[in-house]
Amino acid sequence: MSTALASPALEQAAEWFALREHGWNADEQQRWRAWLHADASHAHAWHRVESVWQSFAPLSAPAAAKALGTAGHRRRQALRGLGGALGIGAVSLLGLHALHLQRSVHTQRTGAGRTGHWTLADGSQLWLNAGSEVAIRMGDGQRAVHLLRGELLLLTGHAAAFDGLPLTVHVPGARLQPIGTRFAVGREAQGSRLDVFEGVVRCLPQFSAARDVSAGSAVQIGPMGGLATVEPDPLRGDWQDGRLQVQDTRLVRVVEELARHHRGYLGCDPAVAALKVTAVLPRLHSAQALQLLTRALPIRIEQRWPWWTVVHPR
Repeated sequence: MSTALASPALEQAAEWFALREHGWNADEQQRWRAWLHADASHAHAWHRVESVWQSFAPLSAPAAAKALGTAGHRRRQALRGLGGALGIGAVSLLGLHALHLQRSVHTQRTGAGRTGHWTLADGSQLWLNAGSEVAIRMGDGQRAVHLLRGELLLLTGHAAAFDGLPLTVHVPGARLQPIGTRFAVGREAQGSRLDVFEGVVRCLPQFSAARDVSAGSAVQIGPMGGLATVEPDPLRGDWQDGRLQVQDTRLVRVVEELARHHRGYLGCDPAVAALKVTAVLPRLHSAQALQLLTRALPIRIEQRWPWWTVVHPR
């Protein structure tokens, strides 16, 4: 199921979370516990809302807190009628070494709403998606890029000084060795994803056999290096110029792409998920893109709090 679909459980979890941050009383807290344990999907939804808040709050704590207070007061009555789940599971990801402490390493990063492009010492072309960071080692027998967060797109170079030295891209659980290629790698909540557009990339997991991934193919890389084939996605890696160009694409997929650059949660009501979109949108400016979509489709944008936005039917 798409991560952009806004389920009833997710909407309810957001309501409860806003009430908690505003300051709930003992009776409301007891009602929340009853809701949480009423269905297994509720705990998962609660965990997702907590993750959204944790990623949003440090960026705009005063505005977020104020919005929570206002919304919590306004929705207190509605929440009293809500009636969720197992203990919350956690996904642990393998950490990378403190590469920035080594003098031969330098980092490149991008902030929210901005992509970046660099030419590496070996002639490779590196693009970083918004909110991404890499550590790069080029020289002294090293030719490596470590993806610390976000997503990169790489077109391999062939500078003579690096002949015979393979380029490697490192993610938790695996090394990726491109063989004259263009590919994208993105860190995700439960591992990483590799999409190959040209050539071949050799995946070298820590605890399983190597696999060659050819152009037009994609794999999911688990935090411990497990590999699983996934459907190739034409929208992956197509963000260098900040545009989102889609043709006859389901709305939920468009929302999913915009959500990658959206502060807080951006979801899509299942009732409009299948609407088809043909457009060129500003990928890095989700608010502007959403307004453009409302002019072309029978949808409306509901933002209950600065950290929670959902696309609904008009």
